[in-house]
Parts: sequence; C-alpha cells; structure tokens
Amino acid sequence: MYYNNKLQSKKISARQSPNMTGTTGCSCGNVEENIPVSTSRYLGVQGIVTNISDLNDDGCTKLFELRDQNGRITNFIVTPSTYFINQANISRGMSITVFYDADAPAVLIYPPRFQAVVVAPNTLNKNVKVDYFDSNLLSQDKALQLNIDSNTQILLENGQTFTASPANHYLIVIYTASTRSIPAQTTPETIIVLCQSVC
Repeated sequence: MYYNNKLQSKKISARQSPNMTGTTGCSCGNVEENIPVSTSRYLGVQGIVTNISDLNDDGCTKLFELRDQNGRITNFIVTPSTYFINQANISRGMSITVFYDADAPAVLIYPPRFQAVVVAPNTLNKNVKVDYFDSNLLSQDKALQLNIDSNTQILLENGQTFTASPANHYLIVIYTASTRSIPAQTTPETIIVLCQSVC
C-alpha cells in the first residue's frame, strides 16, 4: 500500500507552505487554492486499527486509533464526509492507510489527532496516492505521472462518472504497477476526484 509520507512527530500543527496559485475546476466553481510547490498536501499514515470509538453522542463521528510499525499511536477523526475506498467497513485489527490534510489546523495533543480525509484498507493489493495533479497529470510532490487510457475509471466521490479532465484537481489514484523512472509513471485503474475537499 503506497502512502505519501510517514507521519513525523513534528507534524502536529498546520504546515506553512509557499504560495502558488492554482484553480480546482470543481463543479462548485473555480476556487483559488494555495498549492505548495513540491510537497504533498495530503500525508498518509499506515498502521493497525487498535480501537474505534464514538467521538460524540450522536454516533456519526468516530475516532480511529492507529498504531504504526514503530508502535506510535495516531488518532483520526472519521466523519460522514471521510472517503472510504471501496466503502470498506473498518474494524479493529485491520491494516489501513489514513490520509489527512497537513495544511489543516490540528490541536497540540498527544497522541496527535488529525481529521481523516481518505481511508484505504491495505488488503486491496493496490497502490493508493492522494495528491494534487497538475495540467500534465504530474503529482504535486513530483513522484507520480498519470497516463490515462480508456480503461481508467474516473469518478466523483459519490460514485458518479466524472466527465471533465481530472487535471488540476486533488485526486485519489488507485493503481497496481508503476515504472521505476523519475517520476514513476502509471496507468491508474481508478481515479476519484476530490472536488469537495478543495471547494
């Protein structure tokens, strides 16, 4: 399971990034967005789910406790707007990767707590990347180049077909193989366009 970067303990507060203007092209209208030059906005943490609890009384918001391979604990707030790849039903003991927005405000507590944006079960036997892809379909961290063909399924978060170009959007990219070049190139199986995350 691919994820953008491992969590570091210093990444507790919002990241300061140089300004670079771009537009999302979402159906809700073009929105000016500050886009870091060469780092990913979305970071991923891979680990085992050690606990799932309700964060409040209504039962709609969950708290996922995740332990990585080094034994570090990170908590993730999971809301109804958190995107679960393949609508996976997560339970304790599962290996998952959780992506969060490194630019979003975060409370200074330990264990660190972040808002989950995307949750991917590590049983997919596929790679998952969440990042901004420019007009050339190159990821923001310059690590992955997309080559889309007729077999690539491009969807909105609600499962409907996305009919515009996925370029200049934040994307969830699901793929199997990639080249060993720099940047790596892949023909993704599925692309989910994250319009709501930047509008």
